[in-house]
Amino acid sequence: MLRLFYIHAIVFFCICVCAENMAFANSSQFSTNQTGTIGLNTIPTARMDKPGTVRAGISTMDPYNHAFIGFQIAKPLYVNLRQSMEISSILKQPDLVFPGMDLKLRLSQEGRYNPEISFGINSTLGSKRFSSEYIALSKRLYDFDLTAGLAWGRLGSTGQIGNPLARLYPHFKNNRDFNNNDPAGPGTWFTGQDMGFFGGVEYFTPLDGLSIKADFNSDAYEGEKKAFGFDRPAPWSIGFNYSPREWLSFGASIIGANTLMARLSFQGDIHSFKTKSYKESESTTFDENKEESWLSKFLPNIKTSQNPLLTKIGTNGSNISGVLHLNTHEPSTMQIGRAARHLLHQAASNVTTVTIVPVNEGLRGNAVTFIRRELEMGERKLGSPEEIWQDTNFTSTNHSIGIKEQPRIIRFAPQLELSLGEEETVPLYRGSFIVEGKKQWGHGLLTGSSMKINIADNLSRLNKFKSINFDSVRGDANIFTNNLVNLERSFAGYLKSPLPDFHLAVTAGYLEEMYAGAGGEVLYRPFESPFSIGAEFWQLYKRDGTTPLALGFTGAGARTGFLNINYEIPNTDITTFAKIGRFIGGDVGVNTGAQINLDSGMKLKGYISLSNSKDKDVFGSNRNMVAGLEMTMPLGNIPYIPQGPETRMKVAPIGREDAAMLDKPIDLFEITEPMSYRHLGQNWQGVLK
Repeated sequence: MLRLFYIHAIVFFCICVCAENMAFANSSQFSTNQTGTIGLNTIPTARMDKPGTVRAGISTMDPYNHAFIGFQIAKPLYVNLRQSMEISSILKQPDLVFPGMDLKLRLSQEGRYNPEISFGINSTLGSKRFSSEYIALSKRLYDFDLTAGLAWGRLGSTGQIGNPLARLYPHFKNNRDFNNNDPAGPGTWFTGQDMGFFGGVEYFTPLDGLSIKADFNSDAYEGEKKAFGFDRPAPWSIGFNYSPREWLSFGASIIGANTLMARLSFQGDIHSFKTKSYKESESTTFDENKEESWLSKFLPNIKTSQNPLLTKIGTNGSNISGVLHLNTHEPSTMQIGRAARHLLHQAASNVTTVTIVPVNEGLRGNAVTFIRRELEMGERKLGSPEEIWQDTNFTSTNHSIGIKEQPRIIRFAPQLELSLGEEETVPLYRGSFIVEGKKQWGHGLLTGSSMKINIADNLSRLNKFKSINFDSVRGDANIFTNNLVNLERSFAGYLKSPLPDFHLAVTAGYLEEMYAGAGGEVLYRPFESPFSIGAEFWQLYKRDGTTPLALGFTGAGARTGFLNINYEIPNTDITTFAKIGRFIGGDVGVNTGAQINLDSGMKLKGYISLSNSKDKDVFGSNRNMVAGLEMTMPLGNIPYIPQGPETRMKVAPIGREDAAMLDKPIDLFEITEPMSYRHLGQNWQGVLK
């Protein structure tokens, strides 16, 4: 097995080392194939989206309906979460469901003479029914985009040529059973005695947004033939795609003269979204007499504004300094720049520098020291943020800084949970509305509470496949939807930065909707290093969803803990992470992925969890990998809404017993991110706003 692992790793590495050129072309004109990957009608192409593009859509083509959500995580990497539902009629419930996660990696960018080349894996996680690996080449010729490719697995199952890897090692001679209910994995990659070709062309017509697609594939439909005698359509297709708006795309095609395919998708670039977590203003109030929003008229004891609190430390020679308690919705660079100018407006003429020490929820960042002349020149439009950056110093702060008490903050968050990873049923969903509050009491003490209002869901479908077990990890997710309102969180935490770049947090209470308990986390995050490392440990107690507000307990206890490693990819907003340790159910494994935090407040995270525990699906096969996407979109710049509200969407399996992680109320990496060197540098343009 170890030898086989190394051979797979070498093959995959040889493909990945070609991905040196990370540039990208304008991809707004491209659209997806029927399973959600950028392509023609039935095949993928080598094309990629612009980084930050999110796509969601549905399609139908006998014998499947497909639902998909995809995200261009980085310039060369696209991830697609898909659920393929076997149907006998488009209007009936599916007979079987085949979830999967598809990946596409760009190997080289298109040049004047060379094509764009990408490598892809369908069903990296998920059912073997759709598992394939392929290499696609695409080249633009005037208004025509030509594609050719070579595939292993389903996309190459008609087998026009032999598999050259089979000559290197006997394992690669093994043919795949596309009717096998076990999940796909690295053991099936590049296997099969034969491979197949695919190709096609897309013509972009003079009518803006309209293109004609034609392709041929090598899909033999072997799994469908064995399962229910499906008659494979001819391998060619012709159709169209029309995008009347940048965010909308739909298309249809004829497959082999006797099968129709229709597709509808929505897409957008999260970097271009105009939603923000804050309202634009030309000044900031720094005193403790905070302005109140319209909500305060009805709840007079609650402050809903989040103006930063600036405490002047004093003047030392030619330097004036202050401590800035950041709010959670405005860009930290904007708050720091305004605080520095605010102090300088009060300073004597002999003061030449100003120092701001940022603090976020009790954690301390590095001191930021500005040259007075540079700030004043920038304020008069005679200087630039880049010039200020060159003369700004960042230094560790060893002295004790008092953490001031701040008003309670109320935030609203509509939330949608969606599961495309269920073999047992059609996509599961749960819509809810969250009202949460948080208060900094001073001396590092932080408290928070939130209520979850259940609006709509179909989690009752889990009862058809799972027996109710109150000692389960998350298998009783449907029970928590019976109450109209649940207490999601009610906790107290102590946060402190005892040493420069070293932070800790201890938390206890109702930590999330399903678990209460106590635990702690430590994080070492060197200011100018892209690497950080930390650890966390939690003692948990399962909550009883049948009790009012889910306040009761079932008596089941659990322990979970992880070693956390983060890496900030230089010159990007992307952070990759790996968490290695024990999941809530006692299984061990790794959770790894990437996250983007934009200065607007938008966040997007994609992840994969691999566990040594194998949860059984409805087919009786083992599955020990979980994939998910999470997106948070701020709404604070909408008129008449308090600053700070956001919408949240989670796309991940619901009710899974293995690879379960705590939705912890305090995350040290998230809290320190606005004060990190990478975040300040990426968003430094805001220092003069």
